[in-house]
Amino acid sequence: MRFKRALAVATAGALVAAGGIASVALTAGPARAATITTVGLPFSTYSQMLVDPVHQHLFITSGPGSSSILVTDYSGQTVATIPGEPGATGLALSSDGSTVYAALANGDAVSAISTGTLTETARYATGAGTDPAYVAYTSGKIWFSYVDGSSGAIGSIDPGTSPATVTLNATNAAPGNWYGAPELTASPAGDLVAGETGAAEPLNLASYDVSSGTATTLTPETYFGNYQGLSGLQITPDGKDVVAATATSAPIFQVSDLSAAGEYPASGEGVSIASNGTVATVAESGTNWDALLFAPGGSTPLDTYSFGDKSLLGVALSPDASELFTVGIYSISVAPPGIVTRHLVLNIVNDPGPVQGPSTVSLAGPATVKHGQPLTLTGSLGGATPYTGGQVLQVTRTDSAEPDGVALPDVTTAADGSFTITDTPPKLHANKGTVTYQVSYAGDAYLTASSATVSVAVTAGNG
Repeated sequence: MRFKRALAVATAGALVAAGGIASVALTAGPARAATITTVGLPFSTYSQMLVDPVHQHLFITSGPGSSSILVTDYSGQTVATIPGEPGATGLALSSDGSTVYAALANGDAVSAISTGTLTETARYATGAGTDPAYVAYTSGKIWFSYVDGSSGAIGSIDPGTSPATVTLNATNAAPGNWYGAPELTASPAGDLVAGETGAAEPLNLASYDVSSGTATTLTPETYFGNYQGLSGLQITPDGKDVVAATATSAPIFQVSDLSAAGEYPASGEGVSIASNGTVATVAESGTNWDALLFAPGGSTPLDTYSFGDKSLLGVALSPDASELFTVGIYSISVAPPGIVTRHLVLNIVNDPGPVQGPSTVSLAGPATVKHGQPLTLTGSLGGATPYTGGQVLQVTRTDSAEPDGVALPDVTTAADGSFTITDTPPKLHANKGTVTYQVSYAGDAYLTASSATVSVAVTAGNG
């Protein structure tokens, strides 16, 4: 089921034209109430956005040519502007949430910023002409991509040593494997995935195990000719897959071998994944731009927010999926002698979803079973969203011996949502009667609760 909210952004023109930071409440569509706010941003270029859930802050960078990092609260109001961050581009959060790392494309360094004081606490030089572009943090190290002559490479920084240890070409890649500094994403378990950026570049990915602090290649640089124009990478919370936002769709690959694992039908700019697996992407269709929410592996959006012809440049979900943020172009102006300026906005959707859809539980079993013999029931859990296995359902058996029902062991779904139950009914009066089984799903963020029952006649038999 697809739900769509049309955003009435026309009334926000004054705040953008004035170049200030202000906010205006917008109205959502009729499907479900949501508070949506648009806030003007004080720059005309955009690079990355990072969510700090502990302090409920957003860190926003505007890339080469900039000299600061903007920090706002969840409502879009400026909390701080961190100066002296030349060309701040890529951002990453330490595992304990205390530090934001920023790649300084114009500073040949990676800076460390305290999330508590919003001040720079350290700066790690990466070498003249390296122009760091993206960063990721895992297993106690900062991983950064940079320019190495005429191509790109990946380095590492160990902030735990004094002085910090900076290692260039930490993945031992051959020169020329990357055309430029690749985008990076990491998992807490120590997986690192890199991807070639650029609107005209075919998708090129590589994955590494860096859990030991040293990079071991899982899958070397691999081209995927069906996709190009990488604009975002993120590993799923379980660490198994990586989602790549490209110009045509958002394919899913297994981290271990980069084999195909699915695809989200959305193209545009960026991808963000909440802790519960909800995926936010951007879709461009003609002149219309949408932000979409998907269940893990889903092919149909749980929810869609339409921004009309206002181009979107990035998307971010808070880890608890309670806030959805997008950065977009509100308008473009031209001033003599032909200087073009983009007016950017931060769009904030409170409580964006996901929207629950109906679930179904099917259950089937034999019509009869002889007393004392086991029986097998089969069933499946279904709904508008797909399942990857592991959903837990409760099983209850009711009969003349237990008229109020007795709980049997829970059952867990397989990858396709199916499950199997094996049980031996208890001895009934005169060795015959009816046994009724009920399988129930309590519901989750994506599906409502549902249940199914089946009755089996127990007949007299040996034993």
